[in-house]
Amino acid sequence: MYFKNIELENIGPIEHLNINFHEGDENPKPMIIVGENGSGKSILLSHLVNCMLLAKQEVFDDTEVEKGKVYKYRSPNYVKSGEYFSYSVVNYTSNLKVTEWQLLLSRDEFEKQLNYTPIHQGWPQIPPNENSHFDTAFRHDKPSTEQIVKNQCSLYFPVNRFEDPAWLNLDNLTAKAKYTELKRISGYSNRNIICTSPLKENKNWLLDLIFDRQAFELHTPQIPLPMGEGQPAQLISIFAGYHGQSNTIYDAVLKLLRVILRESGNIRLGAGTRKNRQISIMKEEQQWIPNLFQLSTGEAQLLNLFLSILRDYDLSDGEFNGLGDVKGIAIIDEIDAHLHTAHQREVLPELIASFPKVQFIITTHSPLFLMGMEEKLGEAGFNIIDMPHGNKIAPSDFSEFIAAHNAFKETEKYREEIKAELERISKPIVFVEGDYDIRYLKKAAEVLGKEEIIEKIEIKDVVGYGNLDKVWKSYNNYISEVLPGKIILIYDCDTNKQNANKNKVYKRVIPSIQDNPISIGIENLFPNETIVKLEGTNSRYIDITYERTDRVRGIDTTLPSSKSVNKDEKGNMCNWLCEHGQVDDFANFQTAFAIIEEILND
Repeated sequence: MYFKNIELENIGPIEHLNINFHEGDENPKPMIIVGENGSGKSILLSHLVNCMLLAKQEVFDDTEVEKGKVYKYRSPNYVKSGEYFSYSVVNYTSNLKVTEWQLLLSRDEFEKQLNYTPIHQGWPQIPPNENSHFDTAFRHDKPSTEQIVKNQCSLYFPVNRFEDPAWLNLDNLTAKAKYTELKRISGYSNRNIICTSPLKENKNWLLDLIFDRQAFELHTPQIPLPMGEGQPAQLISIFAGYHGQSNTIYDAVLKLLRVILRESGNIRLGAGTRKNRQISIMKEEQQWIPNLFQLSTGEAQLLNLFLSILRDYDLSDGEFNGLGDVKGIAIIDEIDAHLHTAHQREVLPELIASFPKVQFIITTHSPLFLMGMEEKLGEAGFNIIDMPHGNKIAPSDFSEFIAAHNAFKETEKYREEIKAELERISKPIVFVEGDYDIRYLKKAAEVLGKEEIIEKIEIKDVVGYGNLDKVWKSYNNYISEVLPGKIILIYDCDTNKQNANKNKVYKRVIPSIQDNPISIGIENLFPNETIVKLEGTNSRYIDITYERTDRVRGIDTTLPSSKSVNKDEKGNMCNWLCEHGQVDDFANFQTAFAIIEEILND
C-alpha cells in the first residue's frame, strides 16, 4: 500500500500543488523532490511522515509520538503569507486519507468577512466556530491501516541522521554487537518509523541473522559410508549449505554489501566470539573489514539506510524471498548528504533499483544523483518534482544544475572531483534520429574499417529530429560547460537545420547527395546502384511516384518521377542491407564518419 497523491494549498511557500505519487498496480516509481532551500520540500515530507506515524498510533503502543499527540505542528502560523487558510490532504492507494484545515478565522467569520468558501469537498466538515479541522480515516478502516504498518515497511530518514565515525572515540570503535531483545507482547511493533542512528540496531539484527542461519538452517544430510563385507554401513554427516528464511535474507544483505562496497568477489559476514562480538566482512575467506564501524561515513550511511529497510521488512508480517519482495514506503531527506560523487551517481541508483516494490520519496540537491537515476532507470523510470509548484520536470530541466555548477566553480576541490568523476565514466555521445541510423552506421563502420570510431563513442536514438531539437535546447545554456564529454547531434539531410556549436555540444547535418534517388532520411546516402539492387531483391522496399502533370489555377506543372522507402518496409530493408551490404553500398557514409572524426579531434 503506497501514497497515492498529496494536495497542499497555502502552506509556507507553497501556493498550490497536487502530486500523484502512484497509479495502477505496477511497481511504484521513485519520486525525487528537488528545489531550492525554502521551497517547501521539508513541509511536503512532514505531511507524509505525519500520516505514517498516525497510522502506527492506531495499531501499536510503541510509537515515536505518544498517542493523542502530534509529530507535525498543526497551527495557522504556517498559512502562506497573504492568505486566510491552508489545506492539505494525503491519500493512500487504499482510499485511506488524512485531511487538515487551518484558518486565520473561525469558519463562520471566514465566510461572513471574506464572502467566499474554498473549493474543497471537506470545507463543510469544519465546525462553524472552529478555525482548524483534522480528520483521518485510519480509525475507520482498521484492516487497511494494519496492512500499512504490519505487512510492509514505513520508514523516514531525516536529514539529521548520522553515524559516529570510527575515529571518534575508543568506546565507539570497540562497540560490540549483542543479540536483539524483542518484546513479544500485544501492541508492540519493535520497529521505528523515524531512523536517525540505526547502526547498532542493524548490527544486532545482523548478529541474530548469522546465529539463526548457523543454528537452524545448516543442512548436513547423512550418507552411508561403505564398510567391509559383513559390517554395517556407518552414517557420516556432510555439509550441504544453508537453507531457510535467514539464509535468504543473509544473501540479500551480501548483495547490498557488494553494491555499496563495489566489490564483485566472494564476500561474507563474520562474527567474533562472545568476548569480542564484532561483525566483520570476509573476502575470499580472509578478514577484509574487521569491524563494520570502520566503514567510511558515506558507506556506513548507505549500509544503514538500506539495511534498515531490509531489517524493518523482516520484522513485519510480509513474505520475503528476495529484495524484490520488500514492500513499503521509504522517505529520505537529502539522500546525497555526505556521499562521494561515485556513490551519488552509481551506487545509490543501483541500491534503489534493488527494491522495486518500495516507494522511495527522496529530496536531493545533487545533479549527479539525478544523472545516475536516469542512466539506471531511464527517464521514464522515475519522477522528478520541482518545488514549490510541484511540477514534473526532466533531469535536464533541473534548475539547481546551473546553481551547483557555479558553486563548484568557487571550490577547486569539488570542481576537480566532479570533473574527474564525469570524465571517468563518460564517452562522447552521438545522438541520431532513429534506430535504423544506428544500425546503418555500425554496418558502415564494419565494411569501411571505421570500427575505432564506433568504439570511441556511444550512439543513442532519440526517435525523430524533433527530439534532437529538444536535446539541443536542453544543453544550449551553461550546462554545456560542465558536460563530461562531447555531445554530437546528427541530423538527416532533409531537416533544413544549420550546423552550430555550444561549448561541448555540436549540431551537424549530413549533406544531401542530390543525384541519389532517395531524397530524405539517412537512406539518401545509398547510391542509385544500391536502390536498384534493393528493388530487384524485393520490390516492396521502394515506392515509386511516376511522372505526372498537375494543373493549379490554370497552370500545368510536370512533376518528375521519384522514389522513396516504404515506411512499413524500412525495418526489413535495413535488415537486408545490414546482412548483405558491401563497401560500395555504404561508401557515402564516409561523410558521417568525417563529421564525427572532425569533432572528436577538435
